[in-house]
Amino acid sequence: MTDQSQGLTLTVKKAMDILDCLGRVQAPLAVSELGHRLGMPRSTTHRLLATLSKGGFVAQDVENPQKYRLGFKLVELAGSLLDSIELRQQAAPFLRQLRDDANEVVHLVALENGRVAYIDKLECSQAVRMHSSIGRQGFAHCTSVGKAMLAFLPESSVARIIEQHGLPALTAKTITEVPVLQRELNRIRRQGFAIDDLENEEGIRCVGAAIFDHTGQPVAAVSVSGPAFRMTLERAEALGQAVRTTAQGISRQLGHRERRVEVGELL
Repeated sequence: MTDQSQGLTLTVKKAMDILDCLGRVQAPLAVSELGHRLGMPRSTTHRLLATLSKGGFVAQDVENPQKYRLGFKLVELAGSLLDSIELRQQAAPFLRQLRDDANEVVHLVALENGRVAYIDKLECSQAVRMHSSIGRQGFAHCTSVGKAMLAFLPESSVARIIEQHGLPALTAKTITEVPVLQRELNRIRRQGFAIDDLENEEGIRCVGAAIFDHTGQPVAAVSVSGPAFRMTLERAEALGQAVRTTAQGISRQLGHRERRVEVGELL
């Protein structure tokens, strides 16, 4: 690699660091603040911000023009990416129906590198809502959507995910032992839906079901989530079949044809 190429690569890396920092902080930052956080000279930070601003990737804050925030070009690009995802398009009418029927927040989630990635979210009309967001990632072992997908993956794949990410405790109710998780996945496979019983976030309960593609592989999951005072365990159990039916409908749109799961196939 030439010195010029190395310099260009470093410049791109620094620009990406700026975008990543602004995204993580979620608040406008001054040039000096960004430079301090990233260990970059003020002149370099200012030059990169000027370039990113011309492309719409960052913008000066309306209230304080001395500070910068993420630009709407990123929203445009993210929208293009999400719109290109066939799964999101196919699932849209099913998600709306589930949201309207349950009147709770509905999520569409995919499994990416062993973690769950939220690719769509439909808000409800209830006063208390979820703080989740599209693009956010989380652990599979403590979410209803994650467990729903793990339940139908090969045992070797589940083992790799556990080895890679572990089973960290996010709440007092998070499953942190492999044998316990295996029993939970067996139960999920039998009933066709999973419940996150305050395992991922304090005070939040969710019920999810896996979505399968034409090859029978779990490629995503759908869930209904709500605060525990409203989403009681009894209500989550009752919504399980509706969530499973929604997942089945989306799966059929992706070309999946159901087959009976035999007891001998359990983990």
